[in-house]
Amino acid sequence: MHYWQVRKYPPLEQHQINKPKIPTWTSIVDIGQTFQGILFTEDEYLLTEDRHVEAVKIYMRSVQVQELEIHLFDKLREEIFLEHAKRYPKCYSRELTDFYYLLEHGLTISGKQVEWIIRLGMREAISCQLRNRDLFFLNFSYDYYMDIGSTIICEKAVKEIRRLGLYIDPWDGPYEVNVWSED
Repeated sequence: MHYWQVRKYPPLEQHQINKPKIPTWTSIVDIGQTFQGILFTEDEYLLTEDRHVEAVKIYMRSVQVQELEIHLFDKLREEIFLEHAKRYPKCYSRELTDFYYLLEHGLTISGKQVEWIIRLGMREAISCQLRNRDLFFLNFSYDYYMDIGSTIICEKAVKEIRRLGLYIDPWDGPYEVNVWSED
């Protein structure tokens, strides 16, 4: 299995041991704050989130996957979810909010539902791993990181994701918590 980490942050330079700390947003809850003198808006947040959604679609197309099954599923407390939906109205459509309530472990999703679950995962409204056999794996983690896995290495997809303005790099070492061995 091959894994890639997808993120908005640049990787360490070869000579760097630690990454320099640059104030930046890491979550939807940072909307409305100022970073390096610039107000972080819902529109800016959605532009970055859109790139992550497109990155997943690119890799799914490249391995010819249309459906994903939900594993290791958990939801943010409902009152916090509803507070976020009220605070960031551009980010929470009625369809997305309704979808949140339908989600459960083992559910198979496709089409627009894949986009919605990516958005909920990037917003930390849910935590889960998604997979389609060993063709595709997707995991969300905190601070706006996303992991993709597959037995198929698709260099063309990796290049397309980089053209979106995201960083995608191979995951070094084993990927500890995953559902590949569940079956």
